[in-house]
Amino acid sequence: MYNTILPFLLLLLMPLGVSAQFYTISKASDFVQVSSSKKTEAVANEHIFGVNTVHKVRTDSLPPLVAVKEKQLQTDQKSDKRTSQKQAVPIKGKQTFSKPKLSHLPELTIPNLYQEIIRNGILHPRIVLAQAILETGWFRSPLCRNRHNLFGLTNPKTGKYYEFNHWTESVRAYYTKVQYKYKGGNYLLWLRDIGYAEDPRYVREVIKVLKTI
Repeated sequence: MYNTILPFLLLLLMPLGVSAQFYTISKASDFVQVSSSKKTEAVANEHIFGVNTVHKVRTDSLPPLVAVKEKQLQTDQKSDKRTSQKQAVPIKGKQTFSKPKLSHLPELTIPNLYQEIIRNGILHPRIVLAQAILETGWFRSPLCRNRHNLFGLTNPKTGKYYEFNHWTESVRAYYTKVQYKYKGGNYLLWLRDIGYAEDPRYVREVIKVLKTI
């Protein structure tokens, strides 16, 4: 009798154990599905919102001095925009015309300038960036603001400074008018040897800027 009851009880308990195991498995599968969906959503967010942007120079990753100068530059650019907008307000009885906006071109910032130097295939980009900073006094000189000339480039025929429509043209001109002659070796010594600047301390001044960027 005992041998008959024991198998009968086991048969009754088996569905409960199976259902419990099924419930546990289904919960685990739900957790896996939720986890995988969250990962998929995270990956999608990276693609949509650019969470992980590659090869992008961030202002907050710059050295302290450069970051301060960068913020000052951005403030000056906003001030210049407000001034230009005020000047473009029509006056009674007169018709005013404004130059076409170059909105599709990047603003002059340290990260944008560095990327533009690289984009033009210019060698020793950090040295060239330091040259632009030195030549323009951290982008505050009239030559930079009014003529968009970042490197003090002059016309050898007239001796006058070149004027560009946008600062990116100045970067391209640096390659076509200066660096195309470079054949290798120590770039700072090469700048000295070609007489890039009249100041004999020019290379040392470039090195000082290099230590801050």
